[in-house]
Amino acid sequence: MFGSFFNTAEVDRFADWVIDEFKRELPPARHPPAKDVSNRANKLDQMIANKTGEFVRTAKLNLYKKARFASRVREGLRSLGYSDAFVKSITYNLISRVQKAKN
Repeated sequence: MFGSFFNTAEVDRFADWVIDEFKRELPPARHPPAKDVSNRANKLDQMIANKTGEFVRTAKLNLYKKARFASRVREGLRSLGYSDAFVKSITYNLISRVQKAKN
């Protein structure tokens, strides 16, 4: 009856990719020069924006899957040691991108 409604394998893979990219590009414990952080953040932002657009076009996202995506990214970034304010901001930004890409 529910078929793929609760199948989150695709969402989990994308969330894990987002977490891995943050870990690789902007590790929480590193303190590089501000210019380096700015360049890395811009590159990461563009990469995630492109991938998010592709993901939303190919995946069938329902409310449960969107919530699962946000939750998995949030918990993954927290477990890596990012600050709560940073994690909330990133999670909100990602969900906003998902919503905008859908429309």
